[in-house]
Amino acid sequence: MFRKLREFRNRFVQYKKSGQVHSDLDVLLASAQEQKQLEDRLQWLVRVLQWVRYEGAVDAHIEKETGRLPVARLRYLLMVLDRNPNWKKEVAVILRTVVHEVSGLELYTETGLPRELGLWSELSDRLMMKMLPTPPLDHELGYLFWALFPEKDDPVWISSIDNVTFEKLVDLFHYEVGPEEQDWNRFKIDLEDALVYLVIQVRAIGLSPAIRNRLDKPNFRDSAFFALVRGLEEFVNAYHAGDRNLTLEKASRFRMIVWECRRELAQVHKHLDEYGVSVDLVFQMARLRTYLQRIDSLLEILLNERLDTKKVTSFLSKLVEENQDLRSISSLLSQNISLLARKVVERAAETGEHYITRTKDEYRHMLQAAGGGGAITALTVYAKIGILALGLSGFMEGFLASLNYALSFVAIHLAGFTLGTKQPAMTAPALAAKMQDVDSEKGMNELVTDITHLIRSQVAAIAGNVMFVVPCVILIDAVFNLLFGGHLMSLEKAQYAFKSVDILGPAVLYAGFTGILLWMSSLVSGWSDNWFALNSLRKTLARSPTLKAVFGKRGARGIAVFFEKNISGLAGNISLGIMLGMTPEILKFIGLPLDIRHVTLSSGTLGGALPVLGLDFMKTWDFWRAVIGIFFIGAFNVLISFGMALWVAIKARGVQPPQRKAIRQAVVKRFLSSPLSFFLPVGANVPKSSSGSHGH
Repeated sequence: MFRKLREFRNRFVQYKKSGQVHSDLDVLLASAQEQKQLEDRLQWLVRVLQWVRYEGAVDAHIEKETGRLPVARLRYLLMVLDRNPNWKKEVAVILRTVVHEVSGLELYTETGLPRELGLWSELSDRLMMKMLPTPPLDHELGYLFWALFPEKDDPVWISSIDNVTFEKLVDLFHYEVGPEEQDWNRFKIDLEDALVYLVIQVRAIGLSPAIRNRLDKPNFRDSAFFALVRGLEEFVNAYHAGDRNLTLEKASRFRMIVWECRRELAQVHKHLDEYGVSVDLVFQMARLRTYLQRIDSLLEILLNERLDTKKVTSFLSKLVEENQDLRSISSLLSQNISLLARKVVERAAETGEHYITRTKDEYRHMLQAAGGGGAITALTVYAKIGILALGLSGFMEGFLASLNYALSFVAIHLAGFTLGTKQPAMTAPALAAKMQDVDSEKGMNELVTDITHLIRSQVAAIAGNVMFVVPCVILIDAVFNLLFGGHLMSLEKAQYAFKSVDILGPAVLYAGFTGILLWMSSLVSGWSDNWFALNSLRKTLARSPTLKAVFGKRGARGIAVFFEKNISGLAGNISLGIMLGMTPEILKFIGLPLDIRHVTLSSGTLGGALPVLGLDFMKTWDFWRAVIGIFFIGAFNVLISFGMALWVAIKARGVQPPQRKAIRQAVVKRFLSSPLSFFLPVGANVPKSSSGSHGH
């Protein structure tokens, strides 16, 4: 005991010597009687909390996380007030005035809760709060809370206040209450008003079409959100009647309704796949969860006849934490975008499953599909050469190149073929979806096996593309040469084709940039699938009077089903074509010399250049530098697009760093024990877990 007092005295001596403290405690307490205006009293309170929170003492950084030092200083403050009754009386008057004159309703209903109706409005509000000067402290209790508790460690020391200290704080509010101050305490009235306000808000959001349409209730009156107001009225009536048993009974029923609201909210979350998800819907769901939690906390405090230290300090701590969080833009975006990102990558994961081969037959089918993709890409290569030969402006070249790529990629998709470099960004979310069960040995083995299958599938797809695109372009050039006596590519273009993929040039950098574009197209693919579901376009198209008049009922349904199955593939391929064609021209216009290097397109271009340069060129170092460059272009296309897609999927699913490390170690161990299985289907005859074609 004496040792602790001595330690505190040493710390306080250090504090007295330091020049960093805002005000000496004696001077601060003595000035309490001078504070006559509400604004002055609030500023005085802020200075008192600054003194309590002061971190300049010895070892403050050690005790910062536990909150022991601020609590010890709070005890010292109360001890000084006990020894100085006049100071104590003035401080008590200030505390009661603040409670009486600053509405507690905002404390319970606004502090720490979203203020706007939508994500973008809330984002705008938070930006304005950071840019504009801080309003007067009596403007709103939320601003007072930010001024009183601005530090991220404040919730820690508030929650660690002990029973004795808390009771002394409560007694301080009631110290020598004057006749004119008898009605100062509005805590319970404000608590009731806050419950009514929050319940009305929850009911309005819960019965909004965006939420209601995702519930299985035929009538909105059957929803728990509708029953909330009646449940609260019954509880408040019992509470005012003074019947303790009836109050507890009605409180229990009201809590059951709140629990049922949470269950319905979980049901909405499950239906996001079927109905789609939007940013505003995610924001409203997060808002509902926060409001329901606040209703629970307020009800718990109201039911306690005697203030429970732990419950009150925990509530205040949570209030401070949420209030600080309310000013954070990054927190708002991470909380609301994460669910949207998760749902979008889940849709990409469904498509990505089709690209993973698990058996020898599937591996063979992947090679065939990739071969078809390579054959179509051969036509794309010569179409691009023709566009460049026209000598058009940069914008027109980019536009026609985008059209060329988009038509080619869509043709590959509709024919059931595959483009190897598009797969990694789609398969990464499918992989991340299976990272939830890696804690068990079985789950880890299954995940590593899937990673092996995935890498093998990428090898098969890219190898199939390259092995078919090169002979196809040579064959097309040979036919043209036989018919017209010349080559489709000029000597200058052929020499540039090899120079553009030289490993000693910037080709690898361009390949990485192309990987980013491939990943972005996968986001467009997942988003478009979500957009199709969110707007119920299958139903809209199937029932469209125009489509039924032109194609008949069956034709309209067929069109709706076609777009439901292919919207993600069409959107992803068209967006990829536009990005590959237009992005280099746009960047060139603004002075950024970034170009694209796609392994299949580059391989096809080299194949078309080879007949022009002759077989002797294959003996030169320039040729082999280009071949090595093609290998690294393919590697960077895959690694960058796959890595970014996997990172987003892991973030969206909340896979923790220890799990990621364990996965990496398990993959390395499998590679060392069976390296060939990462490239060829050695003994791979395990039946596939989910059906689907390898097209798109």
